[in-house]
Amino acid sequence: MEGGAERLPLVAMMDFLSDVSVEISVLAGVARVKSFMLTPEHELPEEVLLAEGILAWHLLEYNKEMLDKLVSAKVIVRVGIGIDSVDLKYAGLKGVYVANVPDYGVEEVADSSMNHILNLLRRTVCASLQANDSRWNTLRASGATRLRGQTLGIVGFGKIGKALAVRAKAFGLRVIFQDPAIEDGVEKSLGVERVDTLKELVEVSDILSLNCWLDSNNRHLINRESLSWIKPSGIFFVNTARGGLVDEGALLEAIKDGRIKGAALDVTEEEPYPLDGPLLTELVNENFYITPHSAFYSDQGFQEMRTKAALEVKRVLEGGRPRNCVNLDSFSPREPDAR
Repeated sequence: MEGGAERLPLVAMMDFLSDVSVEISVLAGVARVKSFMLTPEHELPEEVLLAEGILAWHLLEYNKEMLDKLVSAKVIVRVGIGIDSVDLKYAGLKGVYVANVPDYGVEEVADSSMNHILNLLRRTVCASLQANDSRWNTLRASGATRLRGQTLGIVGFGKIGKALAVRAKAFGLRVIFQDPAIEDGVEKSLGVERVDTLKELVEVSDILSLNCWLDSNNRHLINRESLSWIKPSGIFFVNTARGGLVDEGALLEAIKDGRIKGAALDVTEEEPYPLDGPLLTELVNENFYITPHSAFYSDQGFQEMRTKAALEVKRVLEGGRPRNCVNLDSFSPREPDAR
């Protein structure tokens, strides 16, 4: 039996997670699964080069150099939504499917975004830190804001942006979004408003939430210029999307000079964020905090995401293609003997 298992193709859990019990259950009889817990500093083990299925979390980049090394790969599945870590076109040209789990974390990230908005406007986190530090003073909540009537600007109106809008409206927030990829009429169906440009959105928002993709076109979307559009009364800022969307130096300046009255970052450009990084060492604004890229997580959702990712690998290894393939436009099938 062990010999038969050894003849099954290998699926490599590349990074982040050592436990593969969920994946083993899904791929039983189809593939053997092994975790490698790699970081960017590691050399790829020889065994990984033989893997036909790749389960990719968020610590590694699948650029041309990496893809050239994965000579046996038939499919790379991002265990999550974001696909900015994979060179989709080059993978397709090499005959490697790339897939993701597009519905993963929709509820969790929307819940987390709304939670950060509540924390910032109601000053919950900083009030808790003060109370825990023996600074029990109700007036420390000065600056707390009533939610009803505030304007929430959402950058990116995909599944998560829409889910956040539904939650925000329940609290009485006015919701406006900007997303050029969304067809007309969505705003009418959800009872929200839309604007055409980021400038228009920033200029009218009391709260700005990033809920969009990261790609080569929107890196540092939030920068000195876009932060100059903040209205005189200031803004609250939430990012649960991707750290690369924000120029952190410009963000730091805007927090220091008061244009940003409070900020919650679940993602940063460098992860983990260094303890001696300027966002942690140079700020005196108590209404600012960082969480460790955890907005996506719930016990239920985590299990569901892992199952769906493994099923995508299974489809390919059984001769099909992924249900949620993101590089079909560049995919060029390999000759059978090229694998």
